Amino acid sequence: MANNVASVSGTSDAYNLQSYTVESNDKNTLSMTDFFKLLATQLQNQDTTNPMETSEMMAQLTQMGMMQAMSSMTTAIDTSSAVSAQTYAAGLIGQEITVAVTEEQNGIDVPVGVKYAKVEYVSFVNGNPVLKVEGDTKEYPLSNVLGVGRIPDPYENKGEDLDGKDDAGEGGDEDDDPKGGVSAGAE
Repeated sequence: MANNVASVSGTSDAYNLQSYTVESNDKNTLSMTDFFKLLATQLQNQDTTNPMETSEMMAQLTQMGMMQAMSSMTTAIDTSSAVSAQTYAAGLIGQEITVAVTEEQNGIDVPVGVKYAKVEYVSFVNGNPVLKVEGDTKEYPLSNVLGVGRIPDPYENKGEDLDGKDDAGEGGDEDDDPKGGVSAGAE
């Protein structure tokens, strides 16, 4: 059924949601017309000494109506989500973003670092928004966007000593302040 089960789980990247859904076809879908055909056949072939209860028939009609309403609502929510994602992606044009850089390992894209760049354009060709950033030929899916602006690299392996302090030491240097001023602790 599924060729690559590992790609279905989505556990390799918390930002990359994946799912597997069965496609609707005439063998696994019951329409309202099909339901009425079944109901008419059931009424035609019922035992005349023990006819079908009207409450039973109403319960079946109600269940079918609820299923059809839920199906319509699911379709509307999916459409709304797609429009929201496209609107959000379009709003990123010209913004500096932090995007996850991935490399393929065993058929799965695994994040290995980040890239900071401005969004040049957004493509909606295949339905899912794909971003092109300045200075890169690769296009990134919207699910790879970690944030707007420069956020710290969550995939960076920071070297920590056994005492729990990082290799850079403690305290604030003047070089740490991007404006060139003195940090609050160095007065």
